[in-house]
Amino acid sequence: MAILIKLVEREVPPYMFVAIPVIAFLLAFAIGAILMMWAGVNPLLGYSAFLRGSLGTPAAVIDSLVRMTPFLLMATGIAFSNRVGVLNIGAEGQYIIGAITTTWVTLALQQVVSPGLSITASIVLAIIMGGLWAAFAGVLKAYLGINEIVTTVIMNWLAFKLLQWLLRGPLKSPTAQMWPMSPPLTATLPYIIPGAGLHAGFLIAVAVAVMAYYLLFRTNFGFKFRVTGANPEVATYAGYDVRKFVLFSIAFSGALAGLAGAGEVLGVFHFLYEGIAVGLGYTAIIVALVGKNHPLAIIPSAFMFGVIYNGVVYLQSATGLTYTFSKAIEGLIYLFVLLSEVFVLYRVKVIKVGE
Repeated sequence: MAILIKLVEREVPPYMFVAIPVIAFLLAFAIGAILMMWAGVNPLLGYSAFLRGSLGTPAAVIDSLVRMTPFLLMATGIAFSNRVGVLNIGAEGQYIIGAITTTWVTLALQQVVSPGLSITASIVLAIIMGGLWAAFAGVLKAYLGINEIVTTVIMNWLAFKLLQWLLRGPLKSPTAQMWPMSPPLTATLPYIIPGAGLHAGFLIAVAVAVMAYYLLFRTNFGFKFRVTGANPEVATYAGYDVRKFVLFSIAFSGALAGLAGAGEVLGVFHFLYEGIAVGLGYTAIIVALVGKNHPLAIIPSAFMFGVIYNGVVYLQSATGLTYTFSKAIEGLIYLFVLLSEVFVLYRVKVIKVGE
């Protein structure tokens, strides 16, 4: 007698969409507490630092909003491509390309034209370059049938290697000593609140999410787009150009990732360095999944992940845990959140099969 385990779709009561993720968070924090005790750290100290650093003060909330900004932009783009059945794993690389483009253009223009013109030009070109970088994988997918997961992962690696080379060559700051970085940018995004770190990119990200919602759910184009994702055969029969939607979806996704890279360079760091991406693009994939690939639902999802990201940083500094250990706790939270999505939509069915 053999046993076959299958995941079967089920009817989902509305409360399950809230209850199971909450339980997942509690389980992740419980296991994190056990790990902290094993490392000789008081979990109450760790989690109080987590909450204090991410939500405990107005400054902490602002930091979480700043961190959610690239998540929101990239996750909105990823959700767009997911809606048409294109899995863009390349947001990390597209983000890097946007950051590189913005840095290069701003350095070239900031002493020549006004800051406003320099910022505008660098952002527009970052959007274009991020979109073109992603569109290459889209062309391979739409016209040659090459799997976009493979191509976008490879292009992530290429983007990072390009970043490394540029920071050791054409974009290297003559004053850089500890690690490769670009010269500082003097043309930067304005802050929403003077003296705080929340820059105008946050408002842009929220506006983009709202506009993406309108495009997807309130326009004829969005209807065709969703039909194509739900059933490409029906879309083809209806006369829709499926390849056009595939190409547009991944190019749009890449454009938003490029915009996210521009926002981080112009609004947060004000220079380019090797660690500017640090896995943000991969986290954005989870943000999109938790937000059910819905642009408006991604807004609170991105904020939640901004809270987690900042909270883990403060947990590490307050407890003295190593970077790797604190990231393991962060990874546990992500893992349990993803698993909760599976258990919300599916139930486990055990089938006995006669040999």
